[in-house]
Amino acid sequence: MISIFKGNEERYLGWHQLNPEGYVFNHFKGSDPGYNKIHTADCRTLWREKDHGARTKVEKICSDNLEELLNMSDVIRKNKGYSLCKICMKEEQIKRLRSIATFLYR
Repeated sequence: MISIFKGNEERYLGWHQLNPEGYVFNHFKGSDPGYNKIHTADCRTLWREKDHGARTKVEKICSDNLEELLNMSDVIRKNKGYSLCKICMKEEQIKRLRSIATFLYR
């Protein structure tokens, strides 16, 4: 199930507590796929101390199902693309996903 959080860190934290093994699309918008990135829910880049209280300043599109999130990301980004986080997404996940969805991996 897709959940979208913008300007509501409390709800996002609640989702994360229930879905620690889920996935998060950090949707900055704009044209740069490098900023619009899919992460695992526990990725360290999503939980930096300096972001405390402002994590949903950037829209978070979340799901416990990676394929569902990839499909949603394709619809939202159209031909602008997005990327997968090199820190948290394992190489075997990336190889498998290349056959499921079209995206830009940087």
